Order: sequence, then structure tokens, then C-alpha cells
Amino acid sequence: MTLTRGPRSDAADAITVLLLGIGAAITVVLSVVARFLDAFRDAGVAWRIDIDDEPFAASLGSGDGYVDGIVENALVIAPGVDGATAAALAGSIVAWGLACLLVVLAVMYVARSFLRGRFFVPATARAFDVIGWSIVGGGLVVLILENIGRNGILAALGVGEGEPLHFLDFWSYAPAWAVGVAVGLVAIAFRRGVRLQRDTEGLV
Repeated sequence: MTLTRGPRSDAADAITVLLLGIGAAITVVLSVVARFLDAFRDAGVAWRIDIDDEPFAASLGSGDGYVDGIVENALVIAPGVDGATAAALAGSIVAWGLACLLVVLAVMYVARSFLRGRFFVPATARAFDVIGWSIVGGGLVVLILENIGRNGILAALGVGEGEPLHFLDFWSYAPAWAVGVAVGLVAIAFRRGVRLQRDTEGLV
């Protein structure tokens, strides 16, 4: 016996995808706003940078307990940051938000296409391309802009001109780029599926 889905079930799935997508998009927008408010303060530009390992002792639970550890990065506030540095940091936040929104919209489109039974069509393959390139390209743009902004903050604090990007910086984004490449391979598979489907239809 074959079970078939009714119109109500399809409509419920479509509404669920739409609501989840809207929720994800709103979360991204709120996160971008929160990051702007956290970074650009009245006292200056706040950003987290790596520092030399420093031992520390801190209290927990309003003094109920104490812990010891090592600090590897710190949130610094740099007054008098130049416009280029501020623009780079703002651009990194915006680029992150745009990349996330593109991924959300493309995933919603793919989910909607699957619900409608449209699997091996060019539009679905292009949607996977958007997801993959948004993850890889967005991560690369964010990495470059953050490095420019971090160097500008160091210069504003008078502790050096910063450093260029090196291998370890790129490696920190390796998981995201691996996902992006994997999605790109899915896009290639869907394109081959589209061609195979066309060839099969041509033989019928």
C-alpha cells in the first residue's frame, strides 16, 4: 500500500519552512544589530583581539567561588579609530549578515522546491551554488575585513601595525569552508541529475 500526502500536509510543511526561514532571518538581523551596538560604543570601537597568554584569577557566582586560568584574547576598546578601520569592521559584520541571509533564503527555496517535487531542475542547483558560495566567499570576505580592522585597532592603540593574514587565520574557517565545498559538490551532482533527467526524457 502506498501512502500519499494530502494537500493539508503539504501546506503545513510549506508553512513550517516559511516560518522557520523567517525566524532564522530575524535572528540574523538581530544578531547584526547586536554586533554593531557591541562594537561601536561611545568610548570607541570594541573588538576582541588575541593577546599573549596571561594567568588570571576570577570570582564566580558573585564571589561564591574562584577559578584560575589563562587569558588568550581580550575585548579592547580603541578610541580614535580611523574611518577605514571602522568601515572594515562594519563591513565584516554586514558581510556576515548578508552571507547568512543568502544561505537562509537559498535553503528555504530548496526546501520549498523539494516539497513541490522539483528536485533535478536548474534552479535547485543554482540555489545550492548560492549556499556554497555564500559560505566560502562570505567567510573569506569576513576574514579579510576583520584582519584589516584588527590591524587598525592595534595601530590606534599604539601597539604596532598588525600582521598580514597567514595560514592559521585561514585554517580557523576550515569547518565552514568544508561545508561550503560539500554543498558545491551537491550542486554539481544536481546539475548532472538535471542532464540525466533531460536525456532520459528525450529517450521516452
